[in-house]
Amino acid sequence: MATYIFGDLHGCFDEFTKLLKKVNFDEHKDELMVVGDLIGRGPKPLKTLNLLMQLKKDHKDTVHYVLGNHDLNFLSIAAGFRAPKKRDNLEEVLNAPNFKEIVDFFCTLPLIHIDHHKKLAIAHAGVYPKWTLKEAKEHSDAISEVLSNPLDRDLLLCNMYADHPTTYDDALKNSTLNYWRFVLNAFTRMRLCTKDLILDYGHSDCSVEEAELDKIYPWFEFGRPYMYEGEIYNLCFGHWAALEARCNVAHITALDNGCVWGKRLCCYCCESRKMFYVDSQVNVGY
Repeated sequence: MATYIFGDLHGCFDEFTKLLKKVNFDEHKDELMVVGDLIGRGPKPLKTLNLLMQLKKDHKDTVHYVLGNHDLNFLSIAAGFRAPKKRDNLEEVLNAPNFKEIVDFFCTLPLIHIDHHKKLAIAHAGVYPKWTLKEAKEHSDAISEVLSNPLDRDLLLCNMYADHPTTYDDALKNSTLNYWRFVLNAFTRMRLCTKDLILDYGHSDCSVEEAELDKIYPWFEFGRPYMYEGEIYNLCFGHWAALEARCNVAHITALDNGCVWGKRLCCYCCESRKMFYVDSQVNVGY
């Protein structure tokens, strides 16, 4: 039995199935995880979702996905709060016969998945450095509760797009929308922050080296190893294609290799600690 964690799929169905075959994935024996951005911009979003949904339906205890920013974008569009952009490539999903089932599926996905047996966690953009994994799970659960309630979900989806607040303390919970927004941003948009752990959204197009000139650094350079009740866990994340999976921090693994941008799709085997890749067959451009 092996555990395979895939980077951002973005609807790259052909590469996903090719990589599943390359690692000899056996859905009846192996475990599968995906670090979010299941769809968005890529060529075959509906085929990708139908496969992922079927795998989850058949193997709910061994197949796990988390929400990414493109998945949340789909939910916002599906609810009518944003107009779809051509580059999103969501038309076939929005017009799919199982559209409602797809929306319900996304609303069941958490922002973080933690496997206590493997001492492993996955989250799309990572985990905010001020949080322990137990705290991160509590914040994820709070958003899951919101997504399960249609009225609260609409309130969240129509108010989630803003670059504030940029830092967290417990008092933030007293401002419901700001709290929800920060949790979503931390889990699905985070890349860079200051040494005071203030999240930065203004350097998304520059290199890590360029950001450091402005004293902005990758979030994973801060904080202790991610802990759950005193034990160190390994954390896998995606989201940051421009990083090219360069993360030389113990117990943290970057998995977004920019498949939808013409680079490659990767997955990580937890047991062997090996990376596997297939080259991209698409390039949607930025």
